[in-house]
Amino acid sequence: MNQERVILFCGHMRDEPFVFSKDDGCCKTTMSWFSILAPEISAAPSSSILSPSSGILSSEICSASSSSPLRKGKRNRINTPPIKSAPSPFAVLKLPTRTFFTAVGSYIYIFHNSVNKILMFNNSGNWKLAPMMNHQRTSPHIIVLDNKLYVIGGLKYPLPINYAFMELFDPDIGTWESLPNPPFQTQPKEMVTTLLENRKQILVTSYTDFLFHTYNINDRTWSLAPAVSNLPKAYFFLSSDMVKSVGVGNMLYRVSFDNIDHPKVLVIQAFDLHLDQWFEGCLNVGREIFGEYNEVLGDGYPCCGLIHLCDQKFCLLLQSSYYSDSDTEDDFDRRRSAYFKPRPASFSYLYSVVLEVSTILDKPMDLEGFMGLNIVVLSTEKYRLVSPLVIQDAMLVEISFHPSNMPRLNRCNESLLKEFGMARP
Repeated sequence: MNQERVILFCGHMRDEPFVFSKDDGCCKTTMSWFSILAPEISAAPSSSILSPSSGILSSEICSASSSSPLRKGKRNRINTPPIKSAPSPFAVLKLPTRTFFTAVGSYIYIFHNSVNKILMFNNSGNWKLAPMMNHQRTSPHIIVLDNKLYVIGGLKYPLPINYAFMELFDPDIGTWESLPNPPFQTQPKEMVTTLLENRKQILVTSYTDFLFHTYNINDRTWSLAPAVSNLPKAYFFLSSDMVKSVGVGNMLYRVSFDNIDHPKVLVIQAFDLHLDQWFEGCLNVGREIFGEYNEVLGDGYPCCGLIHLCDQKFCLLLQSSYYSDSDTEDDFDRRRSAYFKPRPASFSYLYSVVLEVSTILDKPMDLEGFMGLNIVVLSTEKYRLVSPLVIQDAMLVEISFHPSNMPRLNRCNESLLKEFGMARP
């Protein structure tokens, strides 16, 4: 079952130049698309700390005696996974730097941010323009249910006449449909959306505004959701445009690092909508994932967020840079030299990590108001990179996008790219 899981992601090389396009006023760069298998999910109890040789370690934090939710106990080093060859891109396009995408069935939909145009393709290399939305949107929230696409928010101000806060796209019909607007009149700041799949509802709330509504998919009506007063109270390390929240059941999850400039610790926060309670846990990335003394995080923040696999299991893409030790043993001014001349990275790697996250309910909350969150590293895959990437987006897709089914696709034709507002690399 685990090998049926495929992660699709796109990004550009970190040193790739940006080109400003006068046609649509967007900065563009050469984007590459990759497909990799999700790591194998190992079956293991999340409550115990296993031996380093098993590759599974738990992280239990947020003790009541700590004034910081990032206090950690002693950890063991893990064995590093074998290094796989660099994934090869199956498609290369010059895209706006803030491109995002989603998958519906066997098609990938590429959204040109702030421009009402969508490019779509499948694994056979069939490129075409998708029907346009009724309104232009910037970084809207996207939810897929029953092979239908729900696009929420992201409207430009001033709001257009007869605007639709949410639109529905049915690929079988090929048209966008405006859905009934919610009772609130403005778009919430730091909006959070999640699919309550069992109840066929979409929850719309906010990390800053006291706003709690659900959209009922079956009868297309809005209703008030029970208020959760503690949701806006928790401090987080990232600005709102960098936070990608994931909803699973009654839980909301978000991920960050403890420090943007010199990140070392992975921080996951979870909010229980039923309990109105925050939970927090952390992992020392170098010790518990990389396992290498000279290997450091290459990302400033977890750009893709958590990718939900099943139950309380998530996949996270991380990049690292490996710095080899200096060959000069008699460097009398090593500290000064290292300060003024940082060593270039010898190698760059991509990690695909499976985490299991569970709440700790039998211990009191810490002084910051967080209860504990247990994080277990279930499995890890490590890929060599030709060059560090800036990953724009990533998601779980169906098996038709298995790497073996993704030879380099036919190039998108010139007229289609021009109509979409892009240029070929």
